[in-house]
Amino acid sequence: MIRCDTWRINAQEWATRFAVTCAIGVGLIAGTGSAAFAADTWLILSDIDGRQVGAMQHVDDGDSFRVYDSNRDGHSVEGCLQSWTPRTGWVTLRCKNNDSGAGTYESFNFDVITGIPYRMRLCNALVPCATQGFNE
Repeated sequence: MIRCDTWRINAQEWATRFAVTCAIGVGLIAGTGSAAFAADTWLILSDIDGRQVGAMQHVDDGDSFRVYDSNRDGHSVEGCLQSWTPRTGWVTLRCKNNDSGAGTYESFNFDVITGIPYRMRLCNALVPCATQGFNE
């Protein structure tokens, strides 16, 4: 025979253990979303046949931007960083032209501020420009 007061103690212990376990799990999940674990952002520019022409990467650690030329077509690739402002729309902050040749990259640094919408724009003379938005 189980006594009711014993069951209440066991239920209270179980509820406490469950609450502590949930709190630890939530803390671990919230910790992995911090800026230290932020991922890099990539933008790939492809031609009409799906071949990669160029790429742009935002390296979150250090706010470095890399513009890659992927194709030996004799045309350079230009990558730009833009920010959104309500009055004027997208404003170009900095650009880098990679005319160093296929398989290389050119880079620039820009201090990206939390809370402002940014996007990368990548262009080549042979294909339309592509964009990729991101936030810090």
